[in-house]
Amino acid sequence: MLEWLLFAGITLLGAMIPGANMAIVLRNTLGRGRRAGFFTAAGLATALLIHASLSLVGIATLISQSPGLYAGIRWLGSAYLLYMGVIYLLSSRKAENPDTAGTAASSQHSFLAGLMISLFNPKVLLFFMAMFSQVLQQDHGWPALMLYGLTPVSIELAWLSLVVMLLTRPAVQQALARARQRIEGAIGVTLMALGIKVGLG
Repeated sequence: MLEWLLFAGITLLGAMIPGANMAIVLRNTLGRGRRAGFFTAAGLATALLIHASLSLVGIATLISQSPGLYAGIRWLGSAYLLYMGVIYLLSSRKAENPDTAGTAASSQHSFLAGLMISLFNPKVLLFFMAMFSQVLQQDHGWPALMLYGLTPVSIELAWLSLVVMLLTRPAVQQALARARQRIEGAIGVTLMALGIKVGLG
Protein backbone atom coordinates (compact mmCIF):
# COMPACT_ATOMS: atom_id res chain seq x y z
CA MET A 1 0.00 0.00 0.00
CA LEU A 2 2.83 2.40 0.87
CA GLU A 3 4.42 1.75 -2.52
CA TRP A 4 1.14 2.54 -4.29
CA LEU A 5 0.60 5.73 -2.25
CA LEU A 6 4.09 6.91 -3.23
CA PHE A 7 3.33 6.10 -6.86
CA ALA A 8 0.02 7.99 -6.68
CA GLY A 9 1.68 10.97 -5.01
CA ILE A 10 4.36 11.26 -7.68
CA THR A 11 1.71 10.95 -10.38
CA LEU A 12 -0.39 13.70 -8.79
CA LEU A 13 2.59 16.04 -8.62
CA GLY A 14 3.32 15.30 -12.27
CA ALA A 15 -0.27 16.08 -13.23
CA MET A 16 -0.18 19.40 -11.37
CA ILE A 17 3.02 20.68 -13.02
CA PRO A 18 2.11 23.23 -15.73
CA GLY A 19 2.84 22.02 -19.25
CA ALA A 20 1.22 21.20 -22.56
CA ASN A 21 -1.64 19.30 -20.91
CA MET A 22 -2.58 22.20 -18.68
CA ALA A 23 -2.19 24.67 -21.54
CA ILE A 24 -4.58 22.84 -23.86
CA VAL A 25 -7.16 22.42 -21.08
CA LEU A 26 -6.96 26.13 -20.24
CA ARG A 27 -7.33 27.15 -23.86
CA ASN A 28 -10.25 24.91 -24.71
CA THR A 29 -12.08 25.64 -21.47
CA LEU A 30 -11.71 29.41 -21.73
CA GLY A 31 -12.37 29.48 -25.46
CA ARG A 32 -15.10 26.84 -25.78
CA GLY A 33 -16.57 26.28 -22.35
CA ARG A 34 -16.91 23.56 -19.74
CA ARG A 35 -17.99 20.77 -22.12
CA ALA A 36 -14.89 21.27 -24.30
CA GLY A 37 -12.70 21.35 -21.20
CA PHE A 38 -14.04 18.01 -19.99
CA PHE A 39 -13.59 16.43 -23.43
CA THR A 40 -10.01 17.74 -23.56
CA ALA A 41 -9.32 16.20 -20.16
CA ALA A 42 -10.86 12.92 -21.35
CA GLY A 43 -8.58 12.92 -24.40
CA LEU A 44 -5.51 13.49 -22.23
CA ALA A 45 -6.57 10.72 -19.84
CA THR A 46 -7.15 8.34 -22.75
CA ALA A 47 -3.63 9.02 -24.00
CA LEU A 48 -2.27 8.22 -20.55
CA LEU A 49 -4.18 4.94 -20.58
CA ILE A 50 -2.48 4.06 -23.86
CA HIS A 51 0.95 5.04 -22.49
CA ALA A 52 0.36 2.99 -19.34
CA SER A 53 -0.77 -0.04 -21.33
CA LEU A 54 2.26 0.15 -23.63
CA SER A 55 4.58 0.39 -20.63
CA LEU A 56 3.01 -2.53 -18.77
CA VAL A 57 3.23 -4.90 -21.73
CA GLY A 58 6.79 -3.85 -22.56
CA ILE A 59 6.14 -2.19 -25.92
CA ALA A 60 7.31 1.16 -24.56
CA THR A 61 10.75 -0.35 -23.94
CA LEU A 62 10.95 -1.52 -27.55
CA ILE A 63 10.04 1.98 -28.75
CA SER A 64 12.68 3.63 -26.58
CA GLN A 65 15.32 1.19 -27.84
CA SER A 66 14.50 1.95 -31.48
CA PRO A 67 16.14 5.33 -32.23
CA GLY A 68 14.26 5.81 -35.49
CA LEU A 69 10.83 5.05 -34.04
CA TYR A 70 11.43 7.13 -30.94
CA ALA A 71 12.67 10.06 -33.02
CA GLY A 72 9.63 9.76 -35.27
CA ILE A 73 7.28 9.99 -32.29
CA ARG A 74 9.25 12.93 -30.93
CA TRP A 75 9.06 14.85 -34.21
CA LEU A 76 5.35 14.12 -34.60
CA GLY A 77 4.75 15.46 -31.12
CA SER A 78 6.88 18.51 -31.81
CA ALA A 79 5.11 19.24 -35.09
CA TYR A 80 1.67 18.88 -33.52
CA LEU A 81 2.53 21.19 -30.63
CA LEU A 82 3.89 23.79 -33.05
CA TYR A 83 0.80 23.47 -35.25
CA MET A 84 -1.59 23.88 -32.33
CA GLY A 85 0.45 26.78 -30.99
CA VAL A 86 0.27 28.64 -34.30
CA ILE A 87 -3.46 27.95 -34.64
CA TYR A 88 -4.18 29.23 -31.15
CA LEU A 89 -1.95 32.26 -31.60
CA LEU A 90 -3.71 33.24 -34.82
CA SER A 91 -7.16 32.61 -33.39
CA SER A 92 -6.48 34.66 -30.26
CA ARG A 93 -7.81 37.72 -32.09
CA LYS A 94 -11.19 36.09 -32.55
CA ALA A 95 -11.72 33.97 -29.46
CA GLU A 96 -14.80 31.74 -29.51
CA ASN A 97 -17.79 32.44 -27.32
CA PRO A 98 -18.07 29.61 -24.76
CA ASP A 99 -21.86 29.88 -24.88
CA THR A 100 -21.97 28.89 -28.54
CA ALA A 101 -18.97 26.57 -28.82
CA GLY A 102 -20.38 23.48 -27.10
CA THR A 103 -21.20 21.58 -30.28
CA ALA A 104 -20.49 17.93 -31.03
CA ALA A 105 -17.77 18.94 -33.51
CA SER A 106 -16.15 21.17 -30.90
CA SER A 107 -16.23 18.35 -28.34
CA GLN A 108 -14.66 15.90 -30.78
CA HIS A 109 -11.96 18.41 -31.71
CA SER A 110 -11.22 19.05 -28.04
CA PHE A 111 -10.94 15.32 -27.29
CA LEU A 112 -8.60 14.74 -30.24
CA ALA A 113 -6.46 17.74 -29.32
CA GLY A 114 -5.94 16.37 -25.82
CA LEU A 115 -5.33 12.85 -27.10
CA MET A 116 -2.76 13.84 -29.72
CA ILE A 117 -0.78 16.25 -27.56
CA SER A 118 -0.21 13.64 -24.85
CA LEU A 119 0.02 10.58 -27.10
CA PHE A 120 2.90 11.98 -29.16
CA ASN A 121 4.84 13.31 -26.19
CA PRO A 122 7.79 10.92 -25.75
CA LYS A 123 8.55 12.41 -22.33
CA VAL A 124 5.29 10.93 -21.04
CA LEU A 125 6.25 7.52 -22.41
CA LEU A 126 9.65 7.68 -20.70
CA PHE A 127 8.00 8.75 -17.43
CA PHE A 128 5.71 5.73 -17.47
CA MET A 129 8.59 3.43 -18.34
CA ALA A 130 10.58 4.69 -15.36
CA MET A 131 7.62 4.41 -13.00
CA PHE A 132 6.43 1.00 -14.13
CA SER A 133 9.91 -0.54 -14.27
CA GLN A 134 9.89 -0.54 -10.48
CA VAL A 135 6.38 -1.98 -10.35
CA LEU A 136 7.15 -4.79 -12.77
CA GLN A 137 10.22 -5.81 -10.76
CA GLN A 138 7.96 -6.57 -7.77
CA ASP A 139 6.23 -9.39 -9.69
CA HIS A 140 2.72 -8.10 -9.00
CA GLY A 141 -0.31 -9.95 -10.33
CA TRP A 142 -2.51 -8.50 -13.07
CA PRO A 143 -5.06 -6.99 -10.65
CA ALA A 144 -2.31 -4.94 -9.03
CA LEU A 145 -0.85 -3.98 -12.41
CA MET A 146 -4.27 -2.80 -13.55
CA LEU A 147 -4.53 -0.68 -10.39
CA TYR A 148 -1.17 0.90 -11.14
CA GLY A 149 -2.14 1.46 -14.75
CA LEU A 150 -5.46 3.11 -13.94
CA THR A 151 -4.09 5.27 -11.11
CA PRO A 152 -2.40 7.94 -13.28
CA VAL A 153 -5.37 7.97 -15.65
CA SER A 154 -7.82 8.58 -12.80
CA ILE A 155 -5.61 11.21 -11.18
CA GLU A 156 -5.11 13.10 -14.44
CA LEU A 157 -8.82 13.07 -15.22
CA ALA A 158 -9.80 14.14 -11.69
CA TRP A 159 -7.24 16.94 -11.50
CA LEU A 160 -7.99 18.39 -14.91
CA SER A 161 -11.73 18.11 -14.31
CA LEU A 162 -11.25 20.13 -11.12
CA VAL A 163 -9.34 22.75 -13.12
CA VAL A 164 -12.18 22.90 -15.66
CA MET A 165 -14.76 23.31 -12.89
CA LEU A 166 -12.78 26.15 -11.32
CA LEU A 167 -12.23 27.92 -14.64
CA THR A 168 -15.94 27.82 -15.49
CA ARG A 169 -17.16 29.31 -12.23
CA PRO A 170 -19.05 32.56 -13.00
CA ALA A 171 -16.72 34.70 -10.88
CA VAL A 172 -13.63 33.30 -12.61
CA GLN A 173 -15.24 33.66 -16.04
CA GLN A 174 -15.99 37.32 -15.38
CA ALA A 175 -12.46 37.95 -14.12
CA LEU A 176 -10.90 36.32 -17.20
CA ALA A 177 -13.38 37.62 -19.80
CA ARG A 178 -11.35 40.67 -20.80
CA ALA A 179 -8.05 38.81 -20.77
CA ARG A 180 -9.27 35.68 -22.61
CA GLN A 181 -7.73 36.61 -25.96
CA ARG A 182 -4.38 37.52 -24.38
CA ILE A 183 -4.40 34.27 -22.42
CA GLU A 184 -5.12 32.31 -25.59
CA GLY A 185 -2.25 34.05 -27.35
CA ALA A 186 0.08 33.25 -24.44
CA ILE A 187 -1.02 29.61 -24.53
CA GLY A 188 -0.25 29.52 -28.25
CA VAL A 189 3.27 30.81 -27.62
CA THR A 190 3.70 28.31 -24.77
CA LEU A 191 2.70 25.37 -26.99
CA MET A 192 5.10 26.54 -29.70
CA ALA A 193 7.93 26.75 -27.15
CA LEU A 194 7.10 23.28 -25.86
CA GLY A 195 7.04 22.00 -29.43
CA ILE A 196 10.54 23.33 -30.02
CA LYS A 197 11.72 21.80 -26.73
CA VAL A 198 10.28 18.39 -27.62
CA GLY A 199 11.82 18.57 -31.09
CA LEU A 200 15.25 19.32 -29.66
CA GLY A 201 14.91 16.36 -27.33
